[in-house]
Amino acid sequence: MIRIYQHGDHTAIAEIFTRAIHEIACEDYTEEQCLAWSGRAPDPAHWKNRCELKRPFVAVVGSKIAGFLELDPDGHIDCAYVHPDFQRRGIMRGLLRHAVDTAFAMDLPRVYVEASICARPLFEQEGFQLVADHEVDLQGVRLKNYRMQRLHPGR
Repeated sequence: MIRIYQHGDHTAIAEIFTRAIHEIACEDYTEEQCLAWSGRAPDPAHWKNRCELKRPFVAVVGSKIAGFLELDPDGHIDCAYVHPDFQRRGIMRGLLRHAVDTAFAMDLPRVYVEASICARPLFEQEGFQLVADHEVDLQGVRLKNYRMQRLHPGR
């Protein structure tokens, strides 16, 4: 089930973010890069403020939050993470399809993202095209990602 963020979800989202980086993204990024991206301990206070503002989509399996995705009003996917225990079960694909459908239902011209190395294949499978290789600087550490977009089919 996919739903909008509810008060209290931020604790699980903080854990998902941290664990996804240190248990999934670590396959493509160095330890130094992962630590610049996220500390080792979840930061629920940060995520409470962010989630109240961003109101991400949340994937729920049983009673557990399995993943989340932030879709900004202009079609930008800002964060998209899945809990390592739910990896490779279609959770992120479902969230991504939901976000794209939502954006295109609002008649946005495109959905775009800066995809990590590990997320790029899924975005490509879902019809996103590479716009440019990109690097982001986090606390003085460079991380490679990819600017990608999917254009509205009716435009």
